[in-house]
Amino acid sequence: MAGARHQPPNCCRRVGLAGQGASSADRPPEVALVVDASVALKWILDEPDSHRAQALAESQEELLVPDFLLHEATNICWLQVRKGRWTPDEAREGLALLRAQVPPTPTGDLDLHDVALEIGLTTNHSTYDTLYVAFAVAMDASGVVVADGPFLRDMANHPDPVLARLLIPLADWG
Repeated sequence: MAGARHQPPNCCRRVGLAGQGASSADRPPEVALVVDASVALKWILDEPDSHRAQALAESQEELLVPDFLLHEATNICWLQVRKGRWTPDEAREGLALLRAQVPPTPTGDLDLHDVALEIGLTTNHSTYDTLYVAFAVAMDASGVVVADGPFLRDMANHPDPVLARLLIPLADWG
């Protein structure tokens, strides 16, 4: 793959996410879905199932994205430059697209960390991922759409059946 470059981050592609940015005081109806970074990053990266992530973004689903998703997205954009897949300008453009098209829901007033820690301890899975589950619970979301096989497997073994079924594989969405 030496010399091979991925396509630019499709930054001109616009995703239509209606109903974003609900505050903790104005919670969404239970039909809202949380999107984790493994799915949202497919909106700017050329990866398997990017077309499914795009279809989700263009659907009528009410989608929620926690503000901490941008921390991971920023690092992934930097990593694309480090690996020689993007130029610095493409990384800036990719991050700008995510920031503009995925208005994040502020999480500072939500009590997520203790819940995420307990889920992580129970499933032996990283709290970077279980924070999305804690966010979904706090927002009364109906599920978390993910494209992360290990996360799906670990959460499926959670002893609480509601939490065990909360994750929705991107491949099964729709």
